[in-house]
Amino acid sequence: MPRRLGVPISILLAILPFPARACECLSVYPICREVRSTDAVFIGVAESVQPKYLDYWRLANGVPKLPLEKLSRLRSQGALEELRALYLELSGDLPMQERTQLENAPTLRELEDSFNSIASGGVRTRFKVLKRYKLPQGDDDEEPESDDFTTVWSDSGDCGVHFQTGETYLVYADYDEETGRLKTSICYRTRRLADAGADLAFLYQYEKGGEATTRLEGFVTSKRDQDRPTYSDRIEAPVAGVVVGMTTPEGQHRFTASDAEGRFWFDGLVAGRYQLSAFGEGYPLRVRELAGPQGVQIPAKGCATEVLTVASRLPLQ
Repeated sequence: MPRRLGVPISILLAILPFPARACECLSVYPICREVRSTDAVFIGVAESVQPKYLDYWRLANGVPKLPLEKLSRLRSQGALEELRALYLELSGDLPMQERTQLENAPTLRELEDSFNSIASGGVRTRFKVLKRYKLPQGDDDEEPESDDFTTVWSDSGDCGVHFQTGETYLVYADYDEETGRLKTSICYRTRRLADAGADLAFLYQYEKGGEATTRLEGFVTSKRDQDRPTYSDRIEAPVAGVVVGMTTPEGQHRFTASDAEGRFWFDGLVAGRYQLSAFGEGYPLRVRELAGPQGVQIPAKGCATEVLTVASRLPLQ
């Protein structure tokens, strides 16, 4: 009794349009915490996506028209070499260690095991780096790359980022402790550069360095009993259009307004004790304080989160 049908099934499962299952993210950080906590943040152009049979945007033209199941059943030496050549072709530009595994596998079973192991690693995208914010060196087991290029791995399933060759991205990634590879997913803030305007605004302050690099990311809500959104960039019962005033330790005043998701933020802050207040629409011509003053301690070169709670129905104008 065979252990499994082998790699052909893996390939078909990766290609066939089965119903998608939603990816469940344990956390989706706000911008500041994402930048501070991830190992690598950079802007880059996706130059290649490998292997081609897992490239989301090329599946329509990338399905091999070969009898893969028949090949996997054949036991002759000729079939082994034919299957090896096919797997090497499908795998594309592999890292040297993985390519050697395929080239040297002495039996059909070991060849299929090697290919399955490689396929389970997901999709690798090679980026030409245009701007780096955080990009430490990789693990010693990985092949070194020049400062202008880096490779990022992503899952081929629902949690993977479907990079497109030629598109420019803002990439957030962490080093995988087991493989030493840079990995990202849809649970990070990785996105097309054209969609990353809010992130770039914070990264401008972050890149300047110095003491005034802390961001206060806050929310206005009408629900009192809920957890602080430490591991999320959303809050329950958000309230939009609330004017939020901040008083600095030096007595200066700054103002902003909550957006449709109840979010507000202040950038370029130094460490110290600040005061927050919430006002109704029409401020400062009409002063209607909805919450506060509320003290918040801002750390040095970090991130702070604060929640302002107002009545579910704001006072009429």
